[in-house]
Amino acid sequence: MQSTYRSAFKLTPNRVRFTALFAPAEGVSNSHFKKYWLQEHGKKFMSLDIAKKNLTKYEQFHVNNDLSENLAAAMGASPRGRSLWGMAIFEAESWDKILEVFSHPEYQRVVYPDEKVIIDRSRTQVFAGEFATLLEKSRLRA
Repeated sequence: MQSTYRSAFKLTPNRVRFTALFAPAEGVSNSHFKKYWLQEHGKKFMSLDIAKKNLTKYEQFHVNNDLSENLAAAMGASPRGRSLWGMAIFEAESWDKILEVFSHPEYQRVVYPDEKVIIDRSRTQVFAGEFATLLEKSRLRA
């Protein structure tokens, strides 16, 4: 495993990230949320040509609440509770490219309505910003 440490701290040029933290829709179990989001909703999102064209990265972060609480206690932090079950991370070369994905008619027609199956949009939290990579380990894949 190769490790790269960046001694010159600066924001990463030509890359921006948008994240959304999701709370489950009423009556959705944690196992259904995880399975549907990864296997069904993720496929619908990745079926969009505009997403494949404009995004450089799309990741799903599935929250482990028990582990989160244990780590919060170990760090002397307060856990945020069990209300957020997932975080989507979208990366692109510009804000225009990210906005184009979410305003695209296919996203509005296919993906947006599907979110209601598992997500309570009224409790979704969104964050947009630049980032700096301070340490990155690359793994060789077979």
